Amino acid sequence: MANKRTYRRLLVLSCLLVLIFISAFLWLRPLLNVGSGYAAKHGCSCHYLQDRDLEDIREHDLNFSVLSWFSLTTFEGGVEARLAGLVPRRAYFFPGVGCILDNRGDRDFRALALDASTGAMGVQDAGLPPDYGGFDRDKLAAALDFGMTPVAGGGARGIVVLHDGKLAGERYAEGYDRDTRLLGWSMTKTLTALATGASLHDRQNTAPASAPNLNAYVQQRELFPEIWTDARKNISRESLLRMNSGLGWNEAYGGLSDATIMLHEHADMAAYQIGMPAVTPPGEAWVYSSGTTNTLMELLRRERGGTAELYDFLYDSLFHRIAPSLLLEPDQSGRPVGSSYGWATARDWARLGQFMLQDGIWEGDTLLPPGWVDYLRQPAAGSEGTYGGQTWLKGPDMPSLPEDAYMMRGFQDQRVFMLPQERLVVVRLGHNDDQVSDFDGLISRILAARQ
Repeated sequence: MANKRTYRRLLVLSCLLVLIFISAFLWLRPLLNVGSGYAAKHGCSCHYLQDRDLEDIREHDLNFSVLSWFSLTTFEGGVEARLAGLVPRRAYFFPGVGCILDNRGDRDFRALALDASTGAMGVQDAGLPPDYGGFDRDKLAAALDFGMTPVAGGGARGIVVLHDGKLAGERYAEGYDRDTRLLGWSMTKTLTALATGASLHDRQNTAPASAPNLNAYVQQRELFPEIWTDARKNISRESLLRMNSGLGWNEAYGGLSDATIMLHEHADMAAYQIGMPAVTPPGEAWVYSSGTTNTLMELLRRERGGTAELYDFLYDSLFHRIAPSLLLEPDQSGRPVGSSYGWATARDWARLGQFMLQDGIWEGDTLLPPGWVDYLRQPAAGSEGTYGGQTWLKGPDMPSLPEDAYMMRGFQDQRVFMLPQERLVVVRLGHNDDQVSDFDGLISRILAARQ
C-alpha cells in the first residue's frame, strides 16, 4: 500500500510539474517568439552582410535578454533560430536586398519582386581624402583609444572622425574594417527624414507647377484617407516627422512592446502603426515611435509610385551617390524598414553625416530642399528640446557637445554626431548594452585634440 501511495504522489507531482512547465511556456511564448525572431533576423544579417560565423554572432551579438538561449543554424537561403527545438523562426537572405524575417510563416515575400537593379551594391569604398592638419595626432589617437575601450556587453566596432569632409582618424575592432557594413538601428530614422526631403526636392524639380513648398508639404493632412477617417485625419507629415502624431505607441525594448512586436511579428510594419488609434491630438505629446518612421516610409512608397520605384529613388537618386555601401533591408511587404534596418560602412555613415553638414549638397548637386536640415533640427513640441525631425539634438547627458550639435542615434549606442561650428562628423558604431558608452568623454577628447 505504501508503494502505491508513493507512486500516486509521484504521479501527481509529475503531472503538476508538467502543467507548470506547459503553463510557463505558454506564458513566455509571446516573448520567446519575439526573441527567436530577433535572433533569426539579426543572425541572418550579420552572417550574410558581415560574413561572420554563427557562433561568433551568438557569443557577441545575442548576449543580452533571452537571446542567449537560442541556437542558430543555416539552411539553404537563410538562418533559423530555435530554443531547444521550440519556437523556430526563419530569416531569408536575398542578394542586394538583405535578410527578411518570415513574419507570416508562409515565406510569402513581396520583396522577391524586386529585380537585381533595385538591390543595393556590394561594398564600394569611395575613399576619403586625409586630413593631416587641425589635430594633435597623439591626442586624437588617445581619444580613439578611449572610444574603443570595452563597455558592458561589448564595445565599439568602428569609429570615424571627419574634419571638413576629410578623414582625420578611424579605428576598428578586431574582425572589422572600413569595408564592414555596420547596423545603424534607429540612425536609419534620420535617413528616412532625408529621403522625405529629397522626394520633395525631386518633385519640385520635375513638376514645379504642382509640387508644394516645404511648409505646405510638411503640413499636409489626410495622409491615409482610406484609413484615417476619424481624428487621425488631422495628423500631418510634420507631426510624424517630429514624433508627436498622437498615435498610440510603446517603444520599450527588452520585452513585449509595440516596437518589438512590429519588428518581429508583423509582415507589414507600417500597417501596424497606421492601424493604431489616436490617443492625443497631433502636435501635443512627444512619443518616440519606430512605427511612426515606417509610416513615413509608406508615405514615400506611395509618393514614388511603388516599392521598386521607391528603392530606385532611395539608392540611385540619393543615398548611393553619398554612401555606396548603404543597404536598407525591407520587411515582408517589400517596403524598407525605415525605422531600424540601415547597414553601411562606418565611413559611409560618416559621409551621410557630412551630407547633412553640407545642407544636402553633395559634389556640387543639391539633393534636399534648401533649409531641410535646419528644419529637421528644430525642436519637436513635447521633446524638451532634445529631438527634432527624426534627428536627435543636444541633451543634458552630453555637456561637451556644442549647442549647435545634432545627431543620428540608434540602439546599443550607435551615433553619428554632426558639429557644424567645428566642421566635424564623429561616428561610433558597435554592439553593447544600451546607453553605457561615455560619449561625452569621447567628444570632449576629440575636441581637446583640435589645434
